[in-house]
Amino acid sequence: MNKYLKFEYWNTCDLGNIYYQGGQHFIFYLDADVGEPIHEEVEEGQENGDGDFIPTYRRQMKRYRIRTGLIPDYLIDAIQRMKLHDTIELTFKSGEVEQIYNVDVEPEWQFEKYAWQGTVTLTFDMDESITVGACCDNLTVTDAIPEWYWIATDGSDDTGDGHYTTPWKTLAYACTQVTTPGETIHVKAGTYTETEQSVLAVGVSIIGAGDTSIITTATALDPMIKMDSAVEGTDGNQSISYIKIDGDLTALRLIEIHARSNVSIHHCTFIDALNDGVLFFGRTDDLYQFTTTYSTGNSFYSNTVTNCSRFAVYDTWRYIHGCLAIGGQSGMLIYDNTITQPDRGDAANGACITFTNWGNHKGTKIYNNTLTSPPKKAETGAGGGYGFSIELWSQRGGIEIYDNDILGGIDLGGYDTNDDGGYGYAVRIHDNNIGLAATSAYNHNLIHLELGIHDGVYIYKNYFNNASRPITFSTTNSALVQGQKDIYFYYNIFNNVRLSGAGWFGYCFDINPSVAVTIDNLNILNNIAYAPASLMYAFIQSNDANTTFTDMVVRNNIVCNAHACVEITNGTITGINVDNNDFYNTSHVTDYTGATVTGDTYNNNITTDPTFVTNGSDFHLQAGSPCINAGINVGLTTDYDGQAVDDPPEIGAYEYQE
Repeated sequence: MNKYLKFEYWNTCDLGNIYYQGGQHFIFYLDADVGEPIHEEVEEGQENGDGDFIPTYRRQMKRYRIRTGLIPDYLIDAIQRMKLHDTIELTFKSGEVEQIYNVDVEPEWQFEKYAWQGTVTLTFDMDESITVGACCDNLTVTDAIPEWYWIATDGSDDTGDGHYTTPWKTLAYACTQVTTPGETIHVKAGTYTETEQSVLAVGVSIIGAGDTSIITTATALDPMIKMDSAVEGTDGNQSISYIKIDGDLTALRLIEIHARSNVSIHHCTFIDALNDGVLFFGRTDDLYQFTTTYSTGNSFYSNTVTNCSRFAVYDTWRYIHGCLAIGGQSGMLIYDNTITQPDRGDAANGACITFTNWGNHKGTKIYNNTLTSPPKKAETGAGGGYGFSIELWSQRGGIEIYDNDILGGIDLGGYDTNDDGGYGYAVRIHDNNIGLAATSAYNHNLIHLELGIHDGVYIYKNYFNNASRPITFSTTNSALVQGQKDIYFYYNIFNNVRLSGAGWFGYCFDINPSVAVTIDNLNILNNIAYAPASLMYAFIQSNDANTTFTDMVVRNNIVCNAHACVEITNGTITGINVDNNDFYNTSHVTDYTGATVTGDTYNNNITTDPTFVTNGSDFHLQAGSPCINAGINVGLTTDYDGQAVDDPPEIGAYEYQE
């Protein structure tokens, strides 16, 4: 490779990292010389009394230009801050070194599949003593090529030393050689078939060239890349980026991180793990126990994950593996990913995102992702599947799931969901599209609230589609139940709540725990529930004799084409308010047969056509709708669209806009 110029910049200034990025040192290798100088004539002077410019002298400046391309993503910010570095030098092919000045950077970016790329023009001043070659206005940066450390398909673990020109051959070997924090292993384009596990040291990163840097295996590695620390909460301060890992349905797991903080996995592609894709454990091992020290600052973003999880039965334990699995995490960010679990044909599909270490996480944010898991099959024996896109256990507060497109369901279970972390809420699920591509003959849960759920669970402004049981409450173990309390559903849209076919059988809220539980302060406000031609059974349904409801509020909802609206048979109700709803084309409004009821109120409900703009697709209200200003103030401030809520508000999920 020709390296006509070395473009190098760093600083020795002591003004601090905010402005000068102290300690940074970058090198480019350019594949051609500097172009002919640009002659710029500068005229200086001043205005006379009449406002005319009077030149006093002119001087000629010489500037030089390099037009580069394919700037790597991780150098964009550094390039744009070059003026702030003390020392910027060019080393010529003759060996001469010259400092340059007054660098201007003009980037024109475009987004390719995995990175920002584009054209950048560098213009600068240089001493006149340097003789430059002929003009060449299409110079390119071949890469921001560091000399160390590299692997290449034509490298050698025997004779290579990791230099760019003499690279190693395998990632596993490179990981044994590069162990100093702050170093990076670079993966050149090509396919690497690894036979041994790569053990990545603390502080060492891996970066490739994108999907052309492929790490694969024909060996049952578990995992292919392991980042394992002996002390919980170890600061990893490292990343893996711009590589593709192919498990070939042979590797059990692709990447496993134990007890490390500040680890970032981004802009990678993961395919065909047998069990799991990427796992973040808070503990020092993968035993299914609670974490005592949380890992912090970890992130997983801008990745594509396909076919990396399965459902399995171990003895009598039914376990859902994950394309991404997390446990013992505090403040983890999961965003801008596309995660798809295709149907493996045996109802043995895992989840897109799931838990490990019994979950036990807090401050987790899952947003702007596209998650797809296949619909579950009938749950019969070992072949049963759940169809979860997200299954999280043991939430400890500050959990947010928002702005995602989800084909599949969300399960919140484990050993209690609460706000032990002191965030002011346990869980917020909002502004998601959640559902199935089409209705199914099987029952599907889109949000499953399992075991103990309390300390503030807020589920709002979601669009639920094509499922027979969008919201399900369940408990299966009385020893784990610490109550279900302070739960709020508002401004959600439930569309096509039914099974496939002509028969009706669907519940928006299916509340049938199998052990005794008290559900306290359940609020169902300003939602829309719709199914065509009376194909929904009930808006709210519970018939479990062990369930007790206290302080339940059902207000400002629109329910269309249901057999029943609020059907709580058996069990105990202590305080229920059903007010200002529109129950249109329903056979039964409230049914408390067999239940013990005290404190029942039913006020200002209507049963007339809400007159949507388009039934089944656009649930905004038309002019003259009986739902306009017919609601009751429940303290909400913005509707499904983010519009300010009037007082009195509309019934339904939208404020009317003329």
